[in-house]
Amino acid sequence: MSTLIADTGGTSSRWALLGEGGETTVWDDLPGFNPATGDPAAFQAQLRERIALRTVPEQVRQLVVYGAGCGTEERKARMRGAVQAIWPEAAITVETDLLGAARGLCGDRPGLVLILGTGMNAGHYDGTALQQRLPSLGYVLGDEGSGADIGRHLLTEALYGRMPADVYAGLFPAGLDLGEVVQRTYRSASPQAYLASFTARCADHLEEPYLRDLLTGRFRALAELLERFFPTPASAEVHATGSVAFGFQDVLGPCLTERGFRLTDVRRGPLPGLVQYHRQRPGR
Repeated sequence: MSTLIADTGGTSSRWALLGEGGETTVWDDLPGFNPATGDPAAFQAQLRERIALRTVPEQVRQLVVYGAGCGTEERKARMRGAVQAIWPEAAITVETDLLGAARGLCGDRPGLVLILGTGMNAGHYDGTALQQRLPSLGYVLGDEGSGADIGRHLLTEALYGRMPADVYAGLFPAGLDLGEVVQRTYRSASPQAYLASFTARCADHLEEPYLRDLLTGRFRALAELLERFFPTPASAEVHATGSVAFGFQDVLGPCLTERGFRLTDVRRGPLPGLVQYHRQRPGR
C-alpha cells in the first residue's frame, strides 16, 4: 500500500509515489488540471496514458493532491472526482497549491509563501495553516508578476510597436500574427499557458535593459501588492516557488527588498519538500 502525492498546476503536474519501504518514485512534467477551467475527462485520459496503472500500483492507500484552482469545496470535489476515477479505492485529500507550497517550502516554520509560475498566489503561513491569503483574481484581473502577466505585457508591447526592433527579433523570430494571438488569448483552452510561454523566452535576453525594465516593473507591481496585504514583520521572509520565481529570482529579489521583504528561499517546485513533510507525518 502506497501514498501518492501530486503537485498539480493548470498546465503540468509533478507526482511522487511513497513506498512503504522508504523508496520514492517521482514523475515530472505530467499533465495538469485546474478544476476552475479545465476538462477533467481530458486530464484523466492524459494521466492514464502517462502514468499507466502498470507503473503506479492500484493499491494506492492515500492520495494527496495539492492543486491550483482548488480554493473552494466545489472545485476540490471536481479535482477529487477526476483522480478518484483512476484510483477509486484510495483515500483522497485535496488541498490548495498554496498550502502545498507552504508545507513543501516551510515545513513547520512560519513565513510568507509565494507561488510565481504561470499564475501567482501568496499567503501567510503560521507553520501549521494559512492564516491570510491574497485574493486570487486570475490572469485577467490579477496574477501580477506571473508568467501569464509578463507574457501579456510582452505581447501588448510588441503588437503596439513599442518594443525595440532588436528585442522583438530576439523574442519573436518568426514574427507575430495578430489573428492567432487574439484567437489563442481569448478562445483557446489554456490562454494562461499560451501567454506564459512568451515569458520563458526572456531568460536568454536578460542583458537587454528593456526586458529587465519590463520584468522589474511587473515584479514591483507584485511587491506593492504583497506589502498591501502582508504589512507585518512576520511576513518579511518570502519563500517562493514556481518557474518564474526560480528563473528570474535575481530580478525578483531586489524588487521585494524595496518593499521590506527578503527572498530567503526559492525552489522550482515544492514536491521534494512535500515528500519529506509526508514521510514525517504518515497518514496526513
